[in-house]
Amino acid sequence: MKKTLSILSVTVFLLTFLFMPYKKSFAAPQNPITRSEAEKRALNIINLKWTYSKNKNGNISADKSFYVTQPSQFKDVVSGVFTGIPYNWGGLDSIDTYSYNAPWTSFLDAIEKGAFAGNVNTQSGMGYISQTAGLDCSGFVQAVFNIKDWKLSTSTLFNSYFTKIDIKDLKHMDILNKPGDHVVIFDRWGSLNGVDGAFTYESTTDTFYGGIQGTKCYFLSMKEINNGYIAGRYNYIIDDSQQSTIQTTSSLSGTTQSETLPKPVDTGIFAQISDSVSLANLRSAPSTSASIITALPKGTIIYIVSYSSGWYQVSVNGQKGYVWGSLISPIPSGKYVTVKGVTQLNIRLNPSSTSPIIGVLKQGQYAMVLDYSSSGTWYKININGTVGWAYSSYLSYIY
Repeated sequence: MKKTLSILSVTVFLLTFLFMPYKKSFAAPQNPITRSEAEKRALNIINLKWTYSKNKNGNISADKSFYVTQPSQFKDVVSGVFTGIPYNWGGLDSIDTYSYNAPWTSFLDAIEKGAFAGNVNTQSGMGYISQTAGLDCSGFVQAVFNIKDWKLSTSTLFNSYFTKIDIKDLKHMDILNKPGDHVVIFDRWGSLNGVDGAFTYESTTDTFYGGIQGTKCYFLSMKEINNGYIAGRYNYIIDDSQQSTIQTTSSLSGTTQSETLPKPVDTGIFAQISDSVSLANLRSAPSTSASIITALPKGTIIYIVSYSSGWYQVSVNGQKGYVWGSLISPIPSGKYVTVKGVTQLNIRLNPSSTSPIIGVLKQGQYAMVLDYSSSGTWYKININGTVGWAYSSYLSYIY
């Protein structure tokens, strides 16, 4: 039956939408998550069982019905148990997240409170429709990685929290993103019915390969992937081999613990923030609940002060804090130098002991080597933007 709206109801709806508070993403610092933890969240969402009732979850107010199309799995269903969260354009309702300004705390809470289950009308241009519950593609990815922010679009989500990688470097729980269109989580490469592509975790309205219009394990062909998809890695992802594992054994005489924690570098040396992340949080104490002093970009050179239970105390140009061990790696050889045998070394404008002094390199600081004098006795270095020459006899390579 063709849906119609009165001029008044359309006007009221448009005014409500147009004057809804603007939500700006600010790429808030996030807590790290392992690939296995992210996968567990994805599967918990995909395999969530819940009970649908047409009387309770199949009705929506007239002023919004023109913009809402219910997912196909609910057609002609009066009541039934479903697996997976329905697709909902603009939605962020999952196991522990909820949509903008919604009067519930999760998808199950929304269903219990009578929310309309899903909305596959992606063409209305209206975004999220209040009273509806479920997840769209970017909402699913945001919920899986537990990204605490406003509901983000595919483009904003990628630009704020993911780093582009070569598609050849895709790992389980990386993503494939087609900006402005769709985003999926990569499970593994493979073929389905003779078609090569990637098995995925996603929320989609597509049912070509089966399943509900919503969250599911699905498939993306290479033809589709090659039509605009970009590979990305979550900035706060941790490989499980780097994550701390704690095994506890009990006996009648007491309890003992053995720990295997990430310790990729030694103390008392320089290291760097690993290339596996875009940013690493420098915290005030060795805990993910500690306040964040600043975020350190990948490649930042740091000095390792001490180590305890997976955390490094580090110094970054005199500022001290704590970084989780798996986010740190050795620095490249033959690239950075520090002073030796003196407390500080003059940096001169030219490779000569009579040239003007333009800066100093102190103990505990590092500098990048840019060039060498023809005699090899002077290094051209860069420290915090100061570029000059220092005598090589008082310099040693960090690694």
